[in-house]
Amino acid sequence: MKTSILLIIFSAMVFISCSSSETTQNEALVEDYTTIFPNKDVAIELEQISQSLKLINNLTFYKAYLYNDSTITDENLDDFDLLQKAISVNTISKTSSGTGAIVSVSGNNVALLTVAHIVSYPDTIISYFAATEKPSKYIESILYKERQKIYSDLPEGGMLKIIAIDDKNDIAIVGNEFNDVSPNRFPIFNFNFGKAKELKWGSFVYILGFPMHNKMVTNGIVSNPNYDNTGNFLVDALINRGSSGGLVLAIRGSAPNFELVGIVSSVPAEKRFVLTPNNPTRDINYLPGTKYTGEMAVEQLDAIKYGIGRIVSSEKVLEFIKKNETTLYNQGYILKLD
Repeated sequence: MKTSILLIIFSAMVFISCSSSETTQNEALVEDYTTIFPNKDVAIELEQISQSLKLINNLTFYKAYLYNDSTITDENLDDFDLLQKAISVNTISKTSSGTGAIVSVSGNNVALLTVAHIVSYPDTIISYFAATEKPSKYIESILYKERQKIYSDLPEGGMLKIIAIDDKNDIAIVGNEFNDVSPNRFPIFNFNFGKAKELKWGSFVYILGFPMHNKMVTNGIVSNPNYDNTGNFLVDALINRGSSGGLVLAIRGSAPNFELVGIVSSVPAEKRFVLTPNNPTRDINYLPGTKYTGEMAVEQLDAIKYGIGRIVSSEKVLEFIKKNETTLYNQGYILKLD
């Protein structure tokens, strides 16, 4: 009898031990982000996610005051006659475009997650005369922001406004009130927020956004994960203008267990200055090889260094949302993100 009891206890112990070991192994698989190309079809999930993406455009107008007096410095900014000293006054515009994802529909209020540098331009921009040996202190131009227009490809005109913003970490929530907020018009990104700090060297990610105004999906490999102890990381994906704010998704365990691990922040670029015909309207086509005798202007070109993308981690995004929870709520936006 004692022998039978001991055998039963021993068998139970073995069963429990085996079950515990199997559970631990399965949990380990579930907890890890994959470092291999998915072995299952994820087209349906990617299409579903892509429906929540919207193209965001920003058009900001400045009043530009140009000076040729090399005696004007920052100390003169409060002078009442400073604007009258300008040799010319013009209205110029600055444009940018990027990606936003619908993350909340609260009543008639729709909120999108994006990056700050797409929707935020400074109120004042000051440029200084070039110096040969050290930076000049003399002002060449002052730009004062007059008005700003943020719009998207959402219905009803798609006009948006900044609800909450963090310029330092490059995160923003934009939104507006709409009349018809049915799900087919405003599909919400409803996948889980992940943990970017758990990404490894070689983790596989998908990136969805609007490079050059085209909704596209690409993939990349994670490098230098958690390089600043906040979860931010780098990817080697081909990211172009308009990808900023795009969603970065990793697969936890096996496909199609997508989780949001970050949003595209920036890619490195090299500034180049070239001489071009002074044609503000851009309505004239010049024949290559012909002699040009008109006025010339300096134009800045940004040459993107493809293959290196900086990603704002999901941890930083959640921290931003929780920090601004009251601000969002007071304006009628409720974000339920885990």
